[in-house]
Order: sequence, then structure tokens, then C-alpha cells
Amino acid sequence: MSIVSVSGIRGVFGEDLDAELAESVGRKFGTFLKSGNVVVSCDTRTTSTALKGAIISGLLQQGCLVFDLGFSSTPSVFKEVAVRGLDGAVMVTASHNPPEWNGIKLIMKGGRGVFEDELEQIRNVAPTDDVSLGKVFRRQAIYHEILEAKAGSNSAKGVRVALDLAGGVGSYFIPSLISRQGCEIHTLHDTPGIFPRVIDPTVDPLTGLSMLVKERQCDVGFAYDCDADRLVIVDQEANKMSGDATLLICLRYFLENTRNRNIAVSVDTSLAAEDLVRDYNGKIFYSKVGEGNVVRKILDNNCGAGGEGSSGGYIEPGFVMCRDGVHASTMITRMIKSEGSLSAITSNFRKYYQDRTKLEIGREMVPAILQRLGETEGDVDLTDGVKIRLGDKSWVLTRGSNTENVIRVSAESLSESRSAELVKQFTEKIVAIQNGLAHQQTKQS
Repeated sequence: MSIVSVSGIRGVFGEDLDAELAESVGRKFGTFLKSGNVVVSCDTRTTSTALKGAIISGLLQQGCLVFDLGFSSTPSVFKEVAVRGLDGAVMVTASHNPPEWNGIKLIMKGGRGVFEDELEQIRNVAPTDDVSLGKVFRRQAIYHEILEAKAGSNSAKGVRVALDLAGGVGSYFIPSLISRQGCEIHTLHDTPGIFPRVIDPTVDPLTGLSMLVKERQCDVGFAYDCDADRLVIVDQEANKMSGDATLLICLRYFLENTRNRNIAVSVDTSLAAEDLVRDYNGKIFYSKVGEGNVVRKILDNNCGAGGEGSSGGYIEPGFVMCRDGVHASTMITRMIKSEGSLSAITSNFRKYYQDRTKLEIGREMVPAILQRLGETEGDVDLTDGVKIRLGDKSWVLTRGSNTENVIRVSAESLSESRSAELVKQFTEKIVAIQNGLAHQQTKQS
């Protein structure tokens, strides 16, 4: 069964997701947009062009005017909608999921992701055949030109950068963009459509990138996913940093260069973000996990920036209203040029330790498990799943994934052993609840 959420429609191609479903999504979205102007693009998976073609077919059947960007990053599609005043967009990508997966991401007018209530409306829309056939045109994305101007020519001259492009769409444009900043670049996994490592940089150990950083004596290493919205950093000592570190560095840059210090982050983001925002006399807001949920919280509270620490995702709505690993990269290279090193940038961040795991559990069982878990705990935050804040600057979050059939368990503490202990403790609780529910169902049947 395909997974449907604000993060998109995702599934294994040929099992949960196929051209017929993609065409149906195109028809429904085209009807919802009242035959508007729509941009379409895709990532580098072998199945992406077929799904893109099916979506275009569905959109054309509903009278849409379609602009095909070919292969492009998710942020570039968001930017295209915003800058050109289009009615919406469809990006074919499973982002960080494995190669056999694919997905369909819907983008609304103004250049933002779909909200949960809008997603339900689109799913329930009934396409009609009483429309004229639309037209399709090829177009070059304007994003790269805009970001190049924003990043600045020679703005990070002499900074040595290693790039792990994961075989994704970033292979087409990131090296030239970072080079124009004046950086000395070294690339890895830069053949589009070939995925030598785990696509999700937050999960892969990034051994190859660490080796490249060490061999070439780079100041920083950047690792992306397939659609270039996630960014994970390897530091100058060849150590992989957390996704939260990407977000924290970018937030620090933003807070130092703006008057709007309202920040929105997902509930699984490190407490270090809360500490940082407080240091700049800002205000932090928490949202459900999922890019669309963070963006909605940003818009509802007039926030200047935000993101998801767990995904290495920074969002700056004044530039583009989605996670943007490439924009984040250009900010970080400029900061290294200005401050001398990555360690200088992060020296004042409070150190927290996180541990994460996931349990494969059918989505139909997740609500009952989380309800039982919430009933057994004290200080519970139900923004997304069950989050328990503990008195020792620790927290535990258990929630159903938006993109996989799993329950994710995350914990954070001031010590590595404490966070690992909390993950183990709550994993055991979830398994016990699952077994109890299964036993109860067996008795009833």
C-alpha cells in the first residue's frame, strides 16, 4: 500500500506505485487546480521519467498547461512556482527513500507544499472529461540562476569542499554552483542515477565522503539525498555531523542577519535549537514532523526560518518554502570563509546526544500503540505522536513515520548513554504494547 502524507505519495514502484496511479493523481490535481499552469519535474531514479510522463498525461487530460523542467531538485520546483506565479507543481521523487521507491510531491500556488486538509480535498476530488486537452512545454529552471546570484561570485574563495552527490539531481548543478563561489571542490558519487550509498545521508555513515575530506584536506564535506533537499555535513576532521547540526548552523546565520527571530521547527529537533533561539532573544514554535507541517507553522506564526533537525533540513521561506540543502550549503561555505573553520562556527552550540531507531510496524496498528503509550506516561506532548519531556534536559519521541511503515523512536539527552538508554526503554515498551494488542486481537477472533 502506498503511503500518503504531506511529504507526498510514496511506495515501491510496481508494487504500491505505478503509472496508472500517477496518471490518476495528475487528473485529480489538475481538477483541483481548475486546469491551471503546472510545472513538473523529477529526480534521477530509473522509474521517475515514466511516472512523470503519466502525471503529465493526467494533467493534460484536465486541460492544464504543463511546463516540464526535466531533471531538477525539489527546491528548484518550489522556486519555479513562486517566481513565475504558477498554479502548482508536481515533483516525482522519493527523496531520501531507497532506489526501488518513488513518490509524487504536490506543490501549491505561491510555492509551498500541500497542507493536510488540502491533501484530503485532492484525494476526494472527482475529475471530469468535459475539458479541452492541455499543452506541454520544456523549460529551464530559474532556481539555479537566482541562487547563484544570492550566493555570490567568489563569496567563499579558497574554501575546500567535498561533495557527495549520491547520484541524485545535485550531480547536474551543485558542483558548478559551489565552484562559482570560488571554492575548490572534490566530488564523489556524481553519476546521475547511480546510487552507491544509502540515499538518505542522515542514515548512511558517509565513509567515502569522510575519506575524501581527509585525503584532500577539505574544510567541509556536504552530502545530499536524491532531490537535494537534505544536507548532512562532514567536518574538517572527517567526522559526520548530525542533521541537527546543519539546521543549527543555518539558523545561527539567519538569526545574526535578520530582525525576524521567530523560528519554527519539528518536534524531533534538538533542544540545541531552542537554546540557540533563546540566545538571540527569539521565539521558537514546534510543529508536527513533515516539511508541510513546519511550513504551515512558519506561515501561521510569521517565522523567518525553521526546519527539521532530524532530516538536515533548513527552510527559509523568504527564499524557498521547503527544505533546501543547496541553499544551506552556500550559506555554510560563506560562514567558513568568514569565520575560518566549521569548528569556530559551532563552538558555542550546547552539546546534546541523540539516539534513534525504528520498528517495522503496520500503519494500521500505530495509532493504538501510541495511544496506549501516552496513557502510561506523565508529561506528554501530543503534537505529533507521543513526546515525553523529562526533567534532566532529556526527551523521548515515538511517532508513526510519514514515509515508511514504521514507528520511529528518538531520544535526546546531555549524555550519550542516557539517550541510548531511553531509546532501549521505550522500544521495549512499544514491543510489549504491540504484543499485548496482537494477543487481544487473537482472543477476540
